Amino acid sequence: MGTDDLFKKRRKDIDRKESKIKEERGETWLFVCEGEAIEPNYIRSLLDYANSKQKKNVGRKIKFQIKGEGKNTESLVNSVDNFFTFVDKQTRCANIRYGKIFVVFDKDSFLDGKFNQAIKKASEKNYEVLWSNECIELWFLLHFYFLDSNVSQQEYFKKLETYFDCTYKKADTDIFNKLNSEVNIKKAVKNAKKLYQGYPVKTSYAKMAPCTMMFKLIDIIEEYLKIKL
Repeated sequence: MGTDDLFKKRRKDIDRKESKIKEERGETWLFVCEGEAIEPNYIRSLLDYANSKQKKNVGRKIKFQIKGEGKNTESLVNSVDNFFTFVDKQTRCANIRYGKIFVVFDKDSFLDGKFNQAIKKASEKNYEVLWSNECIELWFLLHFYFLDSNVSQQEYFKKLETYFDCTYKKADTDIFNKLNSEVNIKKAVKNAKKLYQGYPVKTSYAKMAPCTMMFKLIDIIEEYLKIKL
């Protein structure tokens, strides 16, 4: 094989490899979470469960990467850009993009202005914004009943303990399995949408309490996989 032929073969191999990377990354969902434990663990278990509902050799599966940042709300959104810089260096293909990008964060004790700014900034970047006000534990509690009064994070923990029959732990890896059932998921989506629709004026997200956008993730999963959770 001549030098030119060898070069062409290597070029084709490189192009094929880069094309495969782009295709895989284009089908992959990226989740960047404010928390380092509870949110990544819950989302990972939810997506694994959703994929398991898809019959073998039928339909698509969700490929995903989850990054738990443990940063404050405003810097969390910027960290997605930092992550892309890292990925670009690794792949040497700056035009690679994820199929979907989700940012997951809570209001907690953040100032109203920063919370609103983070949501606006993420939306402008076309990220799927899964925010909760006051915290993601509201979403967990909505699996059991409708709550329309704003309470503290510690009160959410106490309420969840009555359903979990154990002490609520922020780093618990089994949260999804404690929540999971077709009835509970449907109930959580219904309750979360009811809360969201109860705010006719959505100009200040910080004032929308209690409220959570986690129901959007269920809707997106079901539409993508063509299943019902």
